[in-house]
Amino acid sequence: MSEVVSQIIIYLILAALIGFVAGYLIGRASCTKNDSCNEKPKGTHELHIDQREQTDIGKKSKDVGERPILLLEPRGGKKDNLQLIKGIGNVLEKLLNDIGIYHFEQIANLTKEEIKWLDNSMAFPGRIEREDWVAQAKELAQNSK
Repeated sequence: MSEVVSQIIIYLILAALIGFVAGYLIGRASCTKNDSCNEKPKGTHELHIDQREQTDIGKKSKDVGERPILLLEPRGGKKDNLQLIKGIGNVLEKLLNDIGIYHFEQIANLTKEEIKWLDNSMAFPGRIEREDWVAQAKELAQNSK
């Protein structure tokens, strides 16, 4: 019985190796010299929050805006529920928290230049002004005091 089990295990390992090799070869064959397999698919975007990257962008374009005051963690260890602002869902709240925006008053105090920076950094241009996050955040900040 143990011989049968060991043979099955050996065959499974061989089948996996053959599958990996075949997949690799087929993948390599489908990439031509003119077609890069490492390109990002169209329609994706990146979150640019690295300090060096923002500095480099700022040198290339004057229309990037000014970085707002960002926090390393929420004040008092408790963040506001940014999803109360219409237009901010789970994903945007997580992105805002990841870059250092945790409180309504941070959004309420955004200047036009800081909104430009967020638009460029988070790849949703115009959304902050279109959905009027600043006015909503001001109202929520006053109500939460």
